[in-house]
Amino acid sequence: MKDLKLKGQVQSGEKKIPIVVRTKDRLLQFEFQDRPLQIRVRFAPEGSLIQRRKKSDSEWQVVTGAEKKEPVAGTDLAYEDLGIDFLRWPDPQPKGEDSVMMLDCWVYEVNPPVESNYAKVRYWISKGYKTMIRADGLNDKGQPIKRFTFNSVIEAEDTMVIGEMKVAKLTPGTDVSATRTFVQIETVEKNSGL
Repeated sequence: MKDLKLKGQVQSGEKKIPIVVRTKDRLLQFEFQDRPLQIRVRFAPEGSLIQRRKKSDSEWQVVTGAEKKEPVAGTDLAYEDLGIDFLRWPDPQPKGEDSVMMLDCWVYEVNPPVESNYAKVRYWISKGYKTMIRADGLNDKGQPIKRFTFNSVIEAEDTMVIGEMKVAKLTPGTDVSATRTFVQIETVEKNSGL
């Protein structure tokens, strides 16, 4: 990843949480501006290392096992969702083709190699943009329980970053959102400070 500082907000219901996201190499760091919480995700082929701390001068604590399934800051995002690890889970299975938001896509399913909120994840890759535009976390009955939709991108500093991502908890068996969280990036600057 490029050396960038992104500013935006996480909105869950009426609650709006200002955030700063810093990226550099294989590191992604979330800094919640309304509470003492920072989350760092180190990407690795075998899975992301997720850590958190309360202040910038505190030591990083590893988020492990069941903790990865917990919600972040009272939103629909879980710690495991921040690393989008399912894109690196082994043996993705092609499931065909589909159209999402008027874009032709390839569809894949993958099973978690570790403890997860999801029995499997189905995701859609745009044929034209070669990027993920939607992902559904499924329960053990194959029903979607969480949906990630990438609604926009921002072109800045010679790269593309997610402009808006919607994360919706779904009522199993209905495909209807029970709650929704939006991650919105408003500005992108060079030099993350990491």
